[in-house]
Amino acid sequence: MGLNVFIVEDQFIEANDLQLILESAGHSVCAIVKSVAGALEFLTTARPDIVLLDIFLKGPETGIDLAPALTAAGIPFIYISANSDPLTFEAAKTTRPDGFLIKPFRRQDILLALDIAIYRHHYAAQHTLHQQQARAQNLRIGSKTKESTGEFNEIIGNSAKLLEALDLVRQVAPMDTSVLILGETGVGKEGIARAIHRLSKRKNKPLVKVNCAAIPPGLIESELFGHEKGAFSGASERRIGKFEQAQGGTIFLDEIGEMPLETQTKLLRVIQEKELERIGGRTTIRLDIRIVTATNRNLYKEVAAGKFRIDLYYRINVFSITLAPLRERPEDIPALVDYFLQKNARLMGTLPRRIEPQALARLVRYAWPGNIRELENVMERQIILARSGVISSVDLPDDDIRADYPPAGSPKNQPDEKHMIMAALTKSNGKVSGKGGAAEILNIPAPTLVSRMKKLGISWRFVVG
Repeated sequence: MGLNVFIVEDQFIEANDLQLILESAGHSVCAIVKSVAGALEFLTTARPDIVLLDIFLKGPETGIDLAPALTAAGIPFIYISANSDPLTFEAAKTTRPDGFLIKPFRRQDILLALDIAIYRHHYAAQHTLHQQQARAQNLRIGSKTKESTGEFNEIIGNSAKLLEALDLVRQVAPMDTSVLILGETGVGKEGIARAIHRLSKRKNKPLVKVNCAAIPPGLIESELFGHEKGAFSGASERRIGKFEQAQGGTIFLDEIGEMPLETQTKLLRVIQEKELERIGGRTTIRLDIRIVTATNRNLYKEVAAGKFRIDLYYRINVFSITLAPLRERPEDIPALVDYFLQKNARLMGTLPRRIEPQALARLVRYAWPGNIRELENVMERQIILARSGVISSVDLPDDDIRADYPPAGSPKNQPDEKHMIMAALTKSNGKVSGKGGAAEILNIPAPTLVSRMKKLGISWRFVVG
């Protein structure tokens, strides 16, 4: 069944092209307006299935100004823009769109974006309903539930940030929704993927793990999709790819941000069509799998830099779970230390060891740039070095790293002046000077801010003062 599409676009030729493309594909266009004011007026009497929304419109308001009204009404929307710079993405990202199209666009880009947006919106609605049901039944995860059910027996800790992530795992696992797991290297993303699979209806089928960063670019398509004998030089026999191996179960694509663009294109088609052909093959293989992905990269920045397909981003990011780094949940460190002590002692055939309070305090103070993986390695080393059943000291680079390590949302995640300025401009809705402007937020003179913007190449399209 076709969609009823509302177009907000101030360029007649582009709006007309959109209408022709949509109608030729069986969709209908309920209206075309040129401004936010016109769109708000139309929405008082109509409810489209989806909105194609240009960011830069005639008049004082932008498409970003219309986004909150669409979200409040529960109407999915896709941004369309001729501007693909990081600043535009940062501003658009805050409104949580269901898609993003860069002009000029092709027919298949538009139709695919519509399909992805409706898919995302459908599962988002299901997730909201599931959340409401969970709250009604008081299904909040607590430490006792965690211990008694064993649902997360590989995930150690009871910090608020960890439990929030596990809440999301528990809610999304029963669905077939695509999940994107975000977090720094070594933070435990694979454990979350295993938990999603274990709590899903696919738990008795395979969980196939692929580290996209570990496969040479020339081999990744064969690794993922398989090949036939003789498909290329060196293909001496048929190879069954990871997607086929995961049939009926879950495929976990770790470090998906490292995947080459050419492979991203084929992956998008496989996800979209739910079928593949092996390299050199002529037979279409239908797939019944769930896709879970993970990355330590900022995929929005990768999209803006032309290194990651925006349509693939919206396809895999139907539901996201962010794992906080270990430095943001130090209360989990004692439980992790005890777990690694017992685990390594068993593996090495030594007596279980304990750690003195002063040594544990030092571990808690450390910032753990390598996260849980680094902590495990440190504990293994301390067990080897310990001369008795008690660890009284630990070898770490610097006790004070945590104090110098930037907190979340600051320089580690936004490592330069440019991003700090962009964040301030977003918060001020583009206002540079005056009360509430970006200069006031950053506590610097407005002329200095303007000078820094020019030097850093920031072209802010929403400046109002």
